[in-house]
Parts: sequence; structure tokens; C-alpha cells
Amino acid sequence: MKLVDISKKTDQELTDLIHAEREAYAKTLIESRTKEVKNVKVLGAHKKTIARALTIAREREIAKEEAPE
Repeated sequence: MKLVDISKKTDQELTDLIHAEREAYAKTLIESRTKEVKNVKVLGAHKKTIARALTIAREREIAKEEAPE
């Protein structure tokens, strides 16, 4: 998933995306270790999506903390 697509999501959608990607990553990791997955590049794609989503979530947290009250 691209950064632009992730940025458009709401906070709840972002949390759901992180959770779903972590589950998919774990499942794919197990499948790769048991030689059931043919394309191991999927693992990297899941990791990158998780990292991008966590980065956007953290940026939003920081923006909320720094916002004048």
C-alpha cells in the first residue's frame, strides 16, 4: 500500500490496517518457513506497509501533542 493511500485513512482505519497487516505478516512468515509461499517478497511488502502506517500514526500523535490547546 502506498503512503498516499495510508495518509488518507482515519485514525481508526489506520489502527485496523496495522492490526490486519501484522496478522497477514505473521501468517505469511509461517507459510514461508514451511515452504508454502512462493513469493517471499510479500513479507517485505507487509513489513513496509506496517512501518508506513506506524509512522503516520506516530506523526499524528506528535501533531496532537504539539497542537496549541
